[in-house]
Amino acid sequence: MTRPRPGRSGVLAALVLASVLVAGPAARGGAPAVAAPAPAPGEGLSLETLMHHFATTSGVRAEFREVKEIALLDAPLVSDGVLYFVPPRRFARFTTRPGASSFVIDGDHLAFRDETGGDTVDLSSNRVARAIVDNMIGLWSGDLAALRQNYEVGFAADGSRWKIRLRPLHAPVDKLIAHIVLEGDGAQLSRMELLEKGGDRTITTFHDTQVDRRFTPAELARIFPKDGVAPRP
Repeated sequence: MTRPRPGRSGVLAALVLASVLVAGPAARGGAPAVAAPAPAPGEGLSLETLMHHFATTSGVRAEFREVKEIALLDAPLVSDGVLYFVPPRRFARFTTRPGASSFVIDGDHLAFRDETGGDTVDLSSNRVARAIVDNMIGLWSGDLAALRQNYEVGFAADGSRWKIRLRPLHAPVDKLIAHIVLEGDGAQLSRMELLEKGGDRTITTFHDTQVDRRFTPAELARIFPKDGVAPRP
């Protein structure tokens, strides 16, 4: 019996997470952002300061747990895995349990593979996927004006801990997503919640996160093959 391919909730959550991570200033050809100074004692963390921190990483490796609550199912679907981000536009997500799969974005190329086979997608020709990625550019590039143009933005902070709530304002993203909530501590993203318009909810938590990770050539070749095909699970 073959394992079913991931539903729209899983793909959509992966695209949102990828767009958050890959939408740095280098993706637009700009110079890397300079990290803003930490708030002075008694001052709260601002969204502007946080966005400066986001854009300075050299790479990320993190383990994750994803819980998908689907309206048609009595119990949530739970999966575990590891993800990698390499600026400016490389993102890989490998699921290890309950089934093995790989989801890799390298620029405008997306490749997916599981035990049943693989697919590739040209993001530049996929309107919905491209819109999700482009709409999130404002968050990681430090362009707060662009972020507010595409989303209703809510921000709260308590010391170094923060929460950003995003509600899409324009089609086609607003037809699919009710809201996205990102939570973290300092420059690290610790939790992402995606609520779809149909009621399905995906909650992804991150642990054992390595920020400013520098990958060796051998690691990059393994994670992002030059032939554009997702690595085998």
